[in-house]
Amino acid sequence: MTRRNEYKNDCKLSGKFSLRRSQKYYEVPAGELILRVQCYNEKHQSIYHDVHFFLPAPKPAQEQQQQADRLSVMILGIDSLAHMNFLRMMPQTAAYIKQLPHVEFWGYNRVGLNSFPNLTPLLLGQSDEEVERGCYANKTSFDHCPLLWQQFKAAGYNTSFAEDSYYIGTFNYLKSGFRQQPTDFYLRPVLHEMHYESGQSMGKFRCTGNRKFAQVLHEFAYKLTPHLLAAPHFSFFWETEGVHDYFNYPKLRDADYRRLLQHLNGTQVLQRTLLLLMADHGLRFGRYRNTYQGMQEENQPLLIALYPSWLDAAFPLAMSHLRSNAHSLVTTFDLHVTLKDILLLPLLGDRHVAARADALSKLDSQLPRGISLFLPIPQQRDCQTAGILSEYCSCHKLSSMASADPRAQRAAQYMVKSINKLISNEPLCQRLRLQRLEVAYLYDSANNQREFEVKVRLFTRPGGGQFEGTTRFLDNTLALNGDIQRTNKYGNQSYCIQNYHIEMYCYC
Repeated sequence: MTRRNEYKNDCKLSGKFSLRRSQKYYEVPAGELILRVQCYNEKHQSIYHDVHFFLPAPKPAQEQQQQADRLSVMILGIDSLAHMNFLRMMPQTAAYIKQLPHVEFWGYNRVGLNSFPNLTPLLLGQSDEEVERGCYANKTSFDHCPLLWQQFKAAGYNTSFAEDSYYIGTFNYLKSGFRQQPTDFYLRPVLHEMHYESGQSMGKFRCTGNRKFAQVLHEFAYKLTPHLLAAPHFSFFWETEGVHDYFNYPKLRDADYRRLLQHLNGTQVLQRTLLLLMADHGLRFGRYRNTYQGMQEENQPLLIALYPSWLDAAFPLAMSHLRSNAHSLVTTFDLHVTLKDILLLPLLGDRHVAARADALSKLDSQLPRGISLFLPIPQQRDCQTAGILSEYCSCHKLSSMASADPRAQRAAQYMVKSINKLISNEPLCQRLRLQRLEVAYLYDSANNQREFEVKVRLFTRPGGGQFEGTTRFLDNTLALNGDIQRTNKYGNQSYCIQNYHIEMYCYC
């Protein structure tokens, strides 16, 4: 099989043979990287169906490319994993990380509703709205977007991109994906074959043969190891299935992540790689999410940076700043700038870093949205300067309000009105009405009676949608501050439209 485009593979050749003592194998021409195998018994019943893939060996010329002044980058992403839930559910992985040089970022805060608006700042240094007004304005593909791996490729790195979900991929869920293969090594063609041919559904995740798709993702990482050792490499892995929907599911993945990190350490990959173990946000749905603690954890995803110990000696000031930022307010905008610093590693020397830190300290309130974590994050930074809307800001203090409070009721009615405005151009979406107000919170406003913010969670009808959002009051005017979130699952309620911006609000 070879990739034709994001949504189709081409079958280059096929063959059948019978297993006999005289013929126990079928010879496949050299260079074929994706194979689908199906076996039948004498009754012509399928007894085996799976997809296998291979990666070519590194070219001999590449084996000398790994240089002391080049640092590889690996991003291991786990969707919807809050920092606290990582500690609850993945104790083996957490314990192993403590044996390695690392920084755990406790102030890492999401900037957007779901995966795409949290990952575009990481991979492009732009908000999702900026991307959709710019390089993705024509909605045909992301080929012309200046993704981070393209910049590493231009600097001589090999690149790889792999996700375990075919349907809700970062650049594919109700989007066009890529016309050209985006990276040197790309798992999606393998997943395409598994998804449509050999795959089976198991609840909210899929498997092929005896492997979950998440295990295929790690298999790809293991097979990539020779390339990670042969030349500088930028790799991006993202796991979604299972972890996206189930609070306890990360526990089932704990041993696999611990084994993968042990493998990367044992093969010396971690001695030449900055690895980010991270998430985009916490769990967005379910009973735990709708507790006060779950609401807070949604805004505080996992972020841990693992690095080779030689960086401490080579760049003492930069690494000191990295560690001192462990409790600073950090976003994916910062990670983008940080990873770009890896491209010019010698400029992380003390003299250059000291000059940049001095310039940053003089900016006062005019701080850039993204700041390298190799620089000290200024203490005056807040959610506004970091590009975080109030709806997602972990710095705010909330106090409970009575549901009958006129301010809460007014905010609830305004939020339903705002949802109906969002779906007004879709005639197949029904107009929603307020069913009941569940909870309300008042943001700390220093007793300002003119300007304050109210967060409410409510139910609408028809459809029983559960929504949460923040309304800003300024004298007699109201305005949304951030997105309106759907906090219960909506299944196929929006089957009649193909618009990822509003599908969570639409009841067909």
